[in-house]
Amino acid sequence: MGTLLFALFLCVIKNIIVFLLLGCTILFWCCGAHLFQKEKSTQIRVINSSTNSFTHVSMFSMPFKDLQPGDSSEFRLLRYDSLRHDPLIYCVSGGVNYGRYLKIPEEGVDKYTYVIDSIGNGLLHISSREGL
Repeated sequence: MGTLLFALFLCVIKNIIVFLLLGCTILFWCCGAHLFQKEKSTQIRVINSSTNSFTHVSMFSMPFKDLQPGDSSEFRLLRYDSLRHDPLIYCVSGGVNYGRYLKIPEEGVDKYTYVIDSIGNGLLHISSREGL
């Protein structure tokens, strides 16, 4: 009788261990792989090198602070999803709405800066560069 109980006990323990290993494997396979993926960590900012003031500034569908001539925004983490966000800068100057497509930073770039150079012929002139 004691040997039968011991064998039953070992069988239950074995089943619990198999269940835990299988459960952990499935959990890691479904969710844990994200732990090892490096999150895109590109930070972007905008500098106003023009002589114009800009309000309602947004880039990649993220709002930024208003910019006076010579101002720079803080660096912000770029959270860009091509299905939900626009690769555009929008802003208002002198009551006129401006918008311009932006170059999307390449993968692996830590910091990326957009510079509002000027407004000419009704167009916003933007330059961009990697780094500060």
